[in-house]
Amino acid sequence: MRPVDPTIRKPVVVDAHVHVASADRERYPLAPSGVGSPWFHADDVGTRDLSTGMRASGVDRAVIVQAVGAYGYDCSYAIDAVRADPDRFALVGAVDMDGAHPVDALAALARDAGELLCGVRTFGVHGHRPRWLEDGRADEVWALADETGLTMVPVLFPDALPGLGAVVAAHPDVPVALDHCGFADLSGGAPFASATPLFDLAVLPAVRVKVSTHVLRHAAAEGDPADVVDKLAATFGADRVMWGSDHPQTVGSTYPEMAALGRHAARRLSPADRARFLGHTALDLWWKAS
Repeated sequence: MRPVDPTIRKPVVVDAHVHVASADRERYPLAPSGVGSPWFHADDVGTRDLSTGMRASGVDRAVIVQAVGAYGYDCSYAIDAVRADPDRFALVGAVDMDGAHPVDALAALARDAGELLCGVRTFGVHGHRPRWLEDGRADEVWALADETGLTMVPVLFPDALPGLGAVVAAHPDVPVALDHCGFADLSGGAPFASATPLFDLAVLPAVRVKVSTHVLRHAAAEGDPADVVDKLAATFGADRVMWGSDHPQTVGSTYPEMAALGRHAARRLSPADRARFLGHTALDLWWKAS
């Protein structure tokens, strides 16, 4: 089904990037990987807490992204959380790209999650060079994603973005949603001259970017968070830019505060582009028939 133009449909707010962890540690044992903050040790970071925050903030849907920091690559809780409410939540799993055969891990994940699986997260921020971008492992995973209709969700630092660009160029039909804008260097504020590796990816139509609370806070420290949203929308197009809270991995703000920051950062966009940034880019990517 062809997506309906956001200018003629009811705006839907979609959080493109959230994490959840279960308070049931026996059924879903934690396996901390050392990545990110220790948010998952709290007992109120499951889907009930998330749903409460979404209702309070006018957020209609959310993409549950595998919490690698909490569970490593065991996606059991994320799968079950989405299975319980697939209309509200979409699933992005994760596989260990540093393993010998990540394509086999993705095939197994796809079997376990079935049609719930919409995307796969590929981590390259473990403190060493992501050689999987260069040695063929990424190509194998991207090829399987192409066969199965999955979106790739890479997590990379700026120095790895040229390597990502080469893989994307070789697999132009596979959609990509780059986490946290590739941790772009926004120092100095607009026009963000230090973020060239990020903006260079705009020539690749498959690439979309997730503008998380982390990115907006960084931009706010350099001026106005709307500056980076405006620049991204002008460079990539608003249909390739999406808001994501990173709740509760990013600490120091409540969920309503994160949602308010996203809206504040989008305030200078046209109504149609604001609708895309705050929801319809993500909706069309992960709920294609909506």
